[in-house]
Amino acid sequence: MTSRARTAPGFTILELMVVIVLIGIGTTYGVIRFQAYLPKARLEGAAREIGGILARLRGMAVFGGRPHFIEYDLDAEAYRITRPTSIAEQEDGADEYLESSWFELPEGVVIEDVQFSERDEEARGVVRVEFTPEGEVTGHLVHLLSNEILGEEQSRFTVEMNPVTGLVGYTPGRRKYSQVRDEADFR
Repeated sequence: MTSRARTAPGFTILELMVVIVLIGIGTTYGVIRFQAYLPKARLEGAAREIGGILARLRGMAVFGGRPHFIEYDLDAEAYRITRPTSIAEQEDGADEYLESSWFELPEGVVIEDVQFSERDEEARGVVRVEFTPEGEVTGHLVHLLSNEILGEEQSRFTVEMNPVTGLVGYTPGRRKYSQVRDEADFR
């Protein structure tokens, strides 16, 4: 009768090392894919944030009974909200206009230009758009650009303020200016 040594069931060092290497490769791939997604998320997030402010400004002007403005600083990649102060606020020592602090765009996202018509486009300086108490607003496009994304259309996003309906539209890529779009495009 021969005696055989019994080994406990388990893994060898080699098997454990292979598993660890596979986990490392999978994690590295996941991190690389996630980092590639971040610039797109920052670009779309900036567009949605600006669009949300545009929609709120129109309502604030109508319900507040005074004009409100958005100012785009195209050189500093920022924007802010301003409104005239009331007489009571001025009597309390407030300036003629109340201005929010500047909201900066996410890292890698810039305002390429603000377009008011097919031929009227601003790419430098501070651009001011008014929202009236009657609900009127100057229609315009805000073209955003990501410096971190390769590919002409993937690196751009357009925010559109429709002057007739007051609705805000979002379009991946660089959208061309047209006077009025169908309301269905803004849903």
